Amino acid sequence: MKRARLGKIIIFALILIGALNVIKLFDINSISTEKMKEIQNVVDETSIGKIQVNWKDVAAIASVEYALDAMTKQEIEKTANLFIEKKKNQYRLKEVDEVIEALAYSEKQKKEVNAYLKYLNDETSSNIENNDSVQVTFISSIKEGAIDNYKENGILPSITIAQAILESGWGKSELSVKYNNIFGIKSYNWDGKSANISTREFHEENIQADFRVYDTISDSLQDHAAFLTKNPRYEKNGLFSAKTYTEQATALQEAGYSTIENEAGEKIYSKLLIELIRQYQLQLIDSEAQLGYG
Repeated sequence: MKRARLGKIIIFALILIGALNVIKLFDINSISTEKMKEIQNVVDETSIGKIQVNWKDVAAIASVEYALDAMTKQEIEKTANLFIEKKKNQYRLKEVDEVIEALAYSEKQKKEVNAYLKYLNDETSSNIENNDSVQVTFISSIKEGAIDNYKENGILPSITIAQAILESGWGKSELSVKYNNIFGIKSYNWDGKSANISTREFHEENIQADFRVYDTISDSLQDHAAFLTKNPRYEKNGLFSAKTYTEQATALQEAGYSTIENEAGEKIYSKLLIELIRQYQLQLIDSEAQLGYG
């Protein structure tokens, strides 16, 4: 009788544990879209001037520390700062496992963090891939080259990719398809081949201009980095001292990379870049590139 009773207790305990895990999963799935966007925005703001923190890592740690939908801006900032290490005016991005270790999480808490990270990664990938397969393919095709350019020249991958998207129309523009120029770089100070095609300046002004011609997309990526590093106006406007995509996007606009304007005559290049980066989560590539690099 005692053994039978003990067996029932064990079965009940297992059922209870399973129920608790279901409750935890329900909590993960029930976080509002508005709160998710707030976490992303606050993490990106906290990163400015330092290093690009991965908002998913922050959300995963915060899921253990706080009630996600009730979390305040200050709590999000506090969690984001757990991932930033400063030494001699240099910032280093910490791995999520480093933060878990510093917080001395139990095995149960570690599993909760990993479960939430998996949920976020699956959810984000599914949303983008289902709706934008062409876009995902384009991003993937230049991602590694963009990361290499960052490590060699300090231009964030998100910025490189967003510029390529904007300037080439996702690789579908005439300049991109025929001449492998995905950044719209004109042929000033250029000894190579050129192509004269129509382009839009300012708001809706169409002009003819000469553009650089490349043998491959890879050549376009490499020349884009060289173009920015060799032109002093980009360094002067803070492109290479900027730590995050919002800062680098602003620097590119102020340095005059593009003349694009809205109907009111306001410059909108940085706004367009930032919107693309946030829509396609390109800042996560920055975090990936900065881990162990800084």
